[in-house]
Amino acid sequence: MIDLLGYNEKDFPVNELPCDDAILGRVIEEHRERYFVMTENGVFEAGVTGKIMYSFESKDSYPAVGDWVLLSPLDEDQGIIHQILARKTLLRRRAKNKKDGEQVIAANIDTAFIVMAGNEDFSINRLERYLTIVYNGGIEPVIILNKTDLFSEEEIKSLIQEIKDRHPDVKLVWTSALTKEGIEHIVEHLLPGKTYGFIGSSGVGKSSLINRLTGGERQKVAHISNSSDKGRHTTTYRELIELENGALLIDTPGMREIGISANELGLEETFSDIFDLALDCRFSDCTHRKEPGCAVIAAVERGELQQAKLDNFHQLKLESDYYQMNDYEKRIRDKSFSKMMKEIKRNKKTTS
Repeated sequence: MIDLLGYNEKDFPVNELPCDDAILGRVIEEHRERYFVMTENGVFEAGVTGKIMYSFESKDSYPAVGDWVLLSPLDEDQGIIHQILARKTLLRRRAKNKKDGEQVIAANIDTAFIVMAGNEDFSINRLERYLTIVYNGGIEPVIILNKTDLFSEEEIKSLIQEIKDRHPDVKLVWTSALTKEGIEHIVEHLLPGKTYGFIGSSGVGKSSLINRLTGGERQKVAHISNSSDKGRHTTTYRELIELENGALLIDTPGMREIGISANELGLEETFSDIFDLALDCRFSDCTHRKEPGCAVIAAVERGELQQAKLDNFHQLKLESDYYQMNDYEKRIRDKSFSKMMKEIKRNKKTTS
C-alpha cells in the first residue's frame, strides 16, 4: 500500500478490491458531490457509483474530505469512487434541515482545533456545542482563542480564565494570525501523518491561521466588517492541505448552527464533571432540576459548579434526547413500512 497523506494500513485495511483497476486515494476536496482524490497516480476528480448513490441511507454516508476511498481511473484526471474505507473518526453535526439527519464535516481527523475569537462571537455555550460534536466523533479537541491582537492583556486573561473555569482539562492556546503570536504553540501539536481539522464560526480566523501555517495565501481571507465586527464567510468548501512536515490540515466552512446528534457520548465527555457528580445523586434517574438529594444541584449551591454550565447541559441534553427519540421513531416507521411491503408482495404471490 502507498505511503500517502497519512495512510496507515492498520487503521484503514483494504480487504478486497471492488474491481481490478481500483486504486487507493484520499479525498482532499469536496464540491457538491464531486470529489478531488489524491492517489499515487495524481489527483482525480471523481463522482460516486450508482450503487453508492442509491444504496446509502443518507447523505452522511457519502464520501467526505479526509475519507480513504477506492476508485477506478476513467482517464488521466477523472475517476469513479467505488468504496469508502471504514472511518477511524467522524466529525459531524445535525443538518440545518432537521429531516436530513446528520451532516458530515470531515472524516479521519486526529485532532480538532476549535477556533474562537474574543469579539462578540465568543460564547462558552457555543464552545460546548463544538466540544460535544468533537467528542462524539472520537476526536481530541484543542481550543484556539484567536485575534488576541484586538484585546488588552487583561481582557485576554479574562477570556482565558472564562474558558478554563468551564473546561480546565481541555488544551488551550491563544493566537493572533495577524501578529503571528502563539502560532508556534499550534505548530507544537502538528505531527507528520496526523490530520487536524479547523472548525469554528465564520470570521474567527481559521483560514488566516492556516495561511500562517502554510506560509502562503492558500486560503481566501475576508476582512472584518467595521459595522458588524463579524468576519465574512470565506471558506465555502472543505479542503485537505499537506504541510512540509507531513501534517495534514482540513479547513471547513464557518458554521452558524451547530446541531448535536442523538449520541450521548459527546455530552458525557464535555460535561464529565456533571456526570461524575450524578453518581452520588439519590435517584439514578435524577434530572438535576428539582429532585431532593441531587448531588449536581448541591455542587452548584456550594459554588463548585457553574449554574450557567448546568443550564447549557440541560439544553444540549434536551436536544440529544429529542433527536434520539426522532431517530428511534424513524427506525420503527421504516421497520413497519418494510414489513407492510413484504406483506403486500406475499399477498400478490398467493393471489396470482
